[in-house]
Amino acid sequence: MDKNSQTRILSVFEGAIYNGFFLITQGFLGTGLALEFGASEPVIALIGVLPAVSQFVQLIAPSILRAVGSRKRAMMICASAGRLSTVFIPVTLALGINRQSLLLVILSFFSLSASLAGNFWVSIIRDVVPSTGSARFFSMRNVTFTITNMLITLLYSFILDSFPGRTGFLAITTLGVISAVISLLLLGFHHDPPHEISYGRGLFKAVAGDKKFMPYLRFYSFWSFSIAITSPFFAYHELVNMKLDYSFLSSLNVFSSLLTMLFYLLWGKMADRIGGQAVLEFGVFGAFLKTLLWLFMDSGTVYLLYIDTVIGTASWSAINLCLFTTMLELLRGADVQSYYALISFANGTSALAGSLVGGFLASCLNRYSWTFSGHEFFGIQILFLVTFVLRGISLILLKRVKTRKVVSVSGMVFNSAAVLANRFAARPRELIEVLIHKNKPRQRKENDDGKTN
Repeated sequence: MDKNSQTRILSVFEGAIYNGFFLITQGFLGTGLALEFGASEPVIALIGVLPAVSQFVQLIAPSILRAVGSRKRAMMICASAGRLSTVFIPVTLALGINRQSLLLVILSFFSLSASLAGNFWVSIIRDVVPSTGSARFFSMRNVTFTITNMLITLLYSFILDSFPGRTGFLAITTLGVISAVISLLLLGFHHDPPHEISYGRGLFKAVAGDKKFMPYLRFYSFWSFSIAITSPFFAYHELVNMKLDYSFLSSLNVFSSLLTMLFYLLWGKMADRIGGQAVLEFGVFGAFLKTLLWLFMDSGTVYLLYIDTVIGTASWSAINLCLFTTMLELLRGADVQSYYALISFANGTSALAGSLVGGFLASCLNRYSWTFSGHEFFGIQILFLVTFVLRGISLILLKRVKTRKVVSVSGMVFNSAAVLANRFAARPRELIEVLIHKNKPRQRKENDDGKTN
């Protein structure tokens, strides 16, 4: 097995184990941890988008690479700083120092370090994974992540329900630290193919002048803003307003994970065939549409969560896969770090702006609630209407991006249905023709036999 193949396999195991900690910072687990530290709505909003916000430091990634001289060395320095810092979370919980400011500082440092490490990882993995069939590889990688994430979420939810409060979070954050350290060791075995490091100036100016790349940058930035406004408040609405427990949310996560595996396989094959952007547009449209369900989500309409899960799983599996592969199509040559740094900076600043706006609005709106036609509405649900509009605008911006797109997902489905319908309509005629052709030689033989007799 060559070193590139070995690195591809390692990247799957490393990412799956790393999620043992990362999951604690996201979704209902991340919101629960923030509440355990007494976090307010603005701080919850900021913690929820830290992975995106922290990407503004990507602007210094090319400078770090030139100073260190090796992608792998730079990746390991940043990854070590971030992943080893996670030990402070269970330590603070054990000591009873559960302050929101302390959690924010720890997770901010972790996210900043992880963001820089991710820049160098993307550059390495781009050289390790062949361009042909890349979507299929990443879909299989994401399927593996989905399985492990499902199992980890089940375990963490069981622990939190069995040991409520600080004890439960102390247990899962300790397990998360162990996962972070093991994944760091696996990261050290990655192969870094020979790569030219550009020392020229004006790289960002050149990237900003790329007319093919800039429409994607504008879409990505606006999309990040529209997501950051509400991303942590869906889980907040479930835990605080709908009063759902961790076990129920975990079972819902299992249902979503099973569907996600199927969709990743489907989108991986489809993206290689019709283009990642086509699948991405379908995913953004679904994420835009499903937000309407949250306008009517309360303790009496929990069944809507199942509909939301189906639509959301189909949409976000397409987005998570093809947001990355579409970006890879636009990255060029030795300047990958500059491209990725610029898009990460734009993503981070947009997410920061979105989280600040969302946190401020949530703290104001969360004071209000009212009942109409038997349904209880909460002020925070107004944010869901805001993100619905913003996601629609994001879809319009995505349509302006120009990458390989053979046909849209809906167009492919329609074409496939038309072909199947034509074949079905043609089969009776084909069957008659086959019977006629089979019968002709027999009739000719019978006629010949009759003449001989």
